[in-house]
Amino acid sequence: MQVSVRKIMEGLGGDRFVKRPVRHEFDLIEIFKEGLPIESVAFLQNNFGFTNKEMSHILSISESTYQRRIRAKAILTKDETEKAISLSELYAKGIDVFRNKANFENWLQTRIPAIGNQRPADMLDLMIGRQQVMDELNRILHGVFS
Repeated sequence: MQVSVRKIMEGLGGDRFVKRPVRHEFDLIEIFKEGLPIESVAFLQNNFGFTNKEMSHILSISESTYQRRIRAKAILTKDETEKAISLSELYAKGIDVFRNKANFENWLQTRIPAIGNQRPADMLDLMIGRQQVMDELNRILHGVFS
């Protein structure tokens, strides 16, 4: 993990939605197994400023399924939980790098030459895309520009 477990959990709404203590990575493993409540993802979606359509695309489910799960207060699958935790880590890193939500959101929507002239937001549905975005955030943080 590139950011603290505490910051990852803050991005997911913390103990408002996850009803177990999460202090270290081993606790996160249990969360992966159990699945996150959909409310955590909705909270993260709000942090990112994504629409339901964008979030459902990232989770690789239809928008109608996503909305139905929100209404039912469903639990995410392991794969969806892994994506949500990865996104929360990325969100925490982005806020760390850009120092505020508005600047980070703007960057997410901007085409970045170092990542193939793509918008970072368009790369978040795949693990390799999230890793490329995280790598770029780290390059920015350390002043390495390609």
